[in-house]
Order: sequence, then structure tokens, then C-alpha cells
Amino acid sequence: MTFNTNYRLNRHHKFKQNDRKYVADLETNDILEVNEVEWDILERYGTQTQYQIVEALKEKYKVNVIFDGITRLERLGKHGQLLTQIPTSAKSSKALQPIDRKRKVLVPFEFTEEKSSLDYITHLNRFHLLTALAESTALETLGFTDAESGTGDSKNLEALGEIRIRHIEGGERDTFTSAWYAREGYDGILLLSQSLTDNLLYYQIPDVPIVHCIENTQKLQSSMLETLMHLHAARKESDTLVVKASWMKEWLSEFGIPERHICVIPEGINVVEPISKALAKQHTATLFKKPMFTQHPVVGLISGFEPNQGAQWITEFAQANRHLAIFVYDSVLAQHYKNPPDNVVIFGADSQEMSLILPVFLQALDLVCFPAMPGTPFSVVLEAMAYGTPCVAMTKYGMPPEFSGAGVSVECQWDNFGNFHVPMHELSATINAGLVPSDMRAASESVARRFPQKYTWQKTAREILRLFEKSQSLETGTHQTGVNLFPPIFCRRYDPNTFETTSDAYRLGINRYEHLEKALGETLLTQHKTAEVESVFMHFKAKTSFATSTQLPTSDRFWSSAAEPYYIDEDSAAKGISRNRVIRADAA
Repeated sequence: MTFNTNYRLNRHHKFKQNDRKYVADLETNDILEVNEVEWDILERYGTQTQYQIVEALKEKYKVNVIFDGITRLERLGKHGQLLTQIPTSAKSSKALQPIDRKRKVLVPFEFTEEKSSLDYITHLNRFHLLTALAESTALETLGFTDAESGTGDSKNLEALGEIRIRHIEGGERDTFTSAWYAREGYDGILLLSQSLTDNLLYYQIPDVPIVHCIENTQKLQSSMLETLMHLHAARKESDTLVVKASWMKEWLSEFGIPERHICVIPEGINVVEPISKALAKQHTATLFKKPMFTQHPVVGLISGFEPNQGAQWITEFAQANRHLAIFVYDSVLAQHYKNPPDNVVIFGADSQEMSLILPVFLQALDLVCFPAMPGTPFSVVLEAMAYGTPCVAMTKYGMPPEFSGAGVSVECQWDNFGNFHVPMHELSATINAGLVPSDMRAASESVARRFPQKYTWQKTAREILRLFEKSQSLETGTHQTGVNLFPPIFCRRYDPNTFETTSDAYRLGINRYEHLEKALGETLLTQHKTAEVESVFMHFKAKTSFATSTQLPTSDRFWSSAAEPYYIDEDSAAKGISRNRVIRADAA
């Protein structure tokens, strides 16, 4: 990534006179007076990235002074002085240049701090993904250490295997967030963290495409929608949200996130050497002390339900199907659901030991049943079927294409508040029919047995790498590189209390919502004059009679806050810039 994405440095000559510093623009015949920091920036602007400029000068100047200097120079560039704006076509052709080496991808470390909030299988799958990616991609993460004590989080990252750790002394971390270090030397950023505040700062980095893997886990159900809507609002054209299952894409499209911005990449699965179904049932019956698992058909329910609703629905399902032995995989209810029905056992793989025994239980299943909804662990469904077990999918959007030919579907309805409904009589009849030997069941078993070859971690890694390659052609470097490190994000805000979705603005850095008009005005001021912004606001207020809680700002008292926008009175600047006159750079 280059800093001067939008500008090139004109041919110029620097000179000093009477203890003052001047720059002669040889292309416009202007002579401009610059200050100390602008003088030093100009020495580097044409050949260094933004990161390199700041890193080189931060010991000499305060960081905000460096950014102020860059901003003032680029204001001159808007008027064609010292800098010349680069046409979009030129930036696009540069983005299309092929990379003849291993792609260098940053994997921010924040995801390693989510072990307490996500389940063990999710973390295990992340490890498998990174291992597969490391075969063809140079992966790197950031490790911060305290300069004085030598302690830090680097040791916690060493278990990531093939990922190289870029060590950064903690003293610098007081000035910059970890996202700052992602601006230099990377072909892409792979985000695995599900935290909104951690990730939004990475989305503000220009010219570096992001692939963000979204986890489909029960523990994130309550916050998932709001987080994804924020991330979609913050994304660049070259950024991609990756979901694990097709129903996640269908669900998000209901809330206005275009399908072209979402990519479905299934996870890989890991299967063990199979044992006989009879032996698997015997082990299951013994371990759970449930003899009925050797005497009745065994149906596996891979749960994605909200815990309270799930416990109620599982009880209803078990009572309607007392002739079935029901194995429920639910990482949340396994710890909290006490005294389930007699024909139900609940299991969750919350440790390495539990994950090693899970394949035994999965091989005891005669049929797999699951709700195709957010929260259902997609990889567990695939693994349960991979031993040749057909499925019954409870789905709102039709049979998921991932399971085409491997089972049947039953229509269900669910919402974002945990409510779930499926005709129990129809579901029971479909399950009973699926347990009967038939040509259709045999064909479904055959399709399911091919899942281990169809869903591998190597294929998952190749698809993610392909997204980075595709993003290279979309990234044109047209994003703002201004001094405002915490710009507002315009998004759709979902309120779980009122069930409403509204337009809003979210402020990075302070991580909270703020007045929509204020944020909009600040953004417009980066490209327009104060009078123009006021005129537009007044026009729409008069046109639509907006009911707002604050008065429209006036030109003599635009907002003053910690995030005060940097803007330029273009009329005044234009009057102060004329050919063959000496002007000050900060006069713009």
C-alpha cells in the first residue's frame, strides 16, 4: 500500500531563505512557504507509505502534528499545488498488477481472546483453517510486549503454529491501536474476531482488502445481527463477509445486505476411521447409561436454538417421539439443561477430550436433524452426516444447497428473538419415513459419505485465498486518507427492545452512536464548503420537515468536540493562492 494513493508529488525545488523554508512547484510556478514538519514530509511523500512517514518522524514530532502536516499538503493538492490528483483509471491499473510471491496476510490476534465467549469446536476449526492457509500464504499476527518488563501477549500467540509473530514494543501501543500496524506490508487482512469494536478500526484501513469470517455460534445470537450490519456499513468494495452456511446469506439479505457482499465458504471437516454403527450405539448407551440407544432408532439433533426456547422445543420434540432415542448436540444446553426427557441425552464438546469422543456418538446416528438457522454449528452437521447418515433439515429458505441429495427438508419459521416453530406432526412423519430403508435413503447415504472429500480445509483455504486475489482487482485506492482517525460509520441500527431498524451513525474510537445530522455534516465538510453543507441541510429540513432534537449548526459555531472535523473554506483558500506568489502551506 502506498500513502499517496490519491496524489503524486509534483516536480519541485526546496530552498531556505532568511530562516524560512520554501518549496517551488516547477509544474505550476508557485512558491510556497512550508513549516518544519511539512518540509520533512515532502522529503518522503513521493517514495514512502503513510506508515513509513509517521514511523520515521514520530520521534521528532507529535503524531497529530505529522497528520496535520499531511492534511495541509493534501489541501494544496486539491488546488493542484505541489501534489496532483491521480486519475481513478491509473489507480485501478496499478491494483491489477499480479503478485508473484506468497501473499502476506495479517491475522489480527484479537480472536485469541474469545476462548471464554465461544465454544471449543469453533476455536478448533480456526486452528485447522490457519494451518491450511499457512501452506500457501504467509500469515502474520501482531505480538505486543512491554518495553520495560519484557512481558506481553506474544507467548499466548505461539500456539498458533505456522503464523509468524511480528513483535512490537508496548510503548508504541500507547499511541497507536493494533490496526495502525496493519497499514504496512500486507496484501490482505483475515479477521476472525467477532468483536465489533476490535474490527471496525481495521475496516478503515485503505487499500488493504479484508476477508472477515463470521462464526455461526449460539453464544453470539443476540448480538450477531447488529454486529454484521455495522460491519457491512463499514466495508470497502474490496472487503468480503464470509459465512459458513447458505442460510446465513439468505438471512442477512433479508436485512438489506446485498448477496454480492457475502460469500459462502463452508468449513472443512475432520472424520476418523469409522467403526460399525452397532458398536457406536453400544458405546453411546454405555457412556450415557441409556440402554435404549441400542434398542431404538437414534436421531441426532444438532441444535442452534436460543437456550431457553431450545430446552422447551427439545422437550416437546422428545415427548412427540418417545419411540426414538435422541442425541442432542448443544454446547450451551449441555451445561445448563437439567433433567431432560428420558429418551434424550445432551452433549457438547467443550474440551479436547470431549471433541475426541464426539465421532463415536455421531456414528451411532441413524438420522441427522437440524434447524437451518443462525447458531446451528455447520461443521458439526457436516461431520455427523459424513459417516453416511441422511438428514432432515428444518428450513425457512428451502433445502440448503450444501445438503442437496443427502436428505429432505421440512418448512419451519423462526425470528431473531429465539422463536422457532415447525409443524411437529409433519416433522415426526418425515423423520419416521427417513428411517425406513429405501432407494431414496440409500442415495442420500451415498451423497453424505462423499462429504469428507467435498468439504476439506484445503478447499476452504483456497476459496479464502481466491477472495484476496479477487479483491486486488476491486481495490482502487480511492479511500480517504485524512487525519480523522475515527470517522463516523453510517449504518442501520437494530434495536432488540423495539424490534425496529433505523438509520444511525456510529463513532469509531469512542465506540458509541451519535447524532446522525452531526456525523453527516462532518463527512460532507471533508469535500464541500460550509455554506454548501448548510444549504443542503436547510433544503431537506424545509422539504421534509425533519423532526430533530438539535438545531442545525451554523457557520460560526460548527461542532467542537474531541472528534472535531478538519475542513477547509475553499473560497478563502482559492483567493489566497495565485501564480508566482509566495503563500503559506497552512493558509489552505
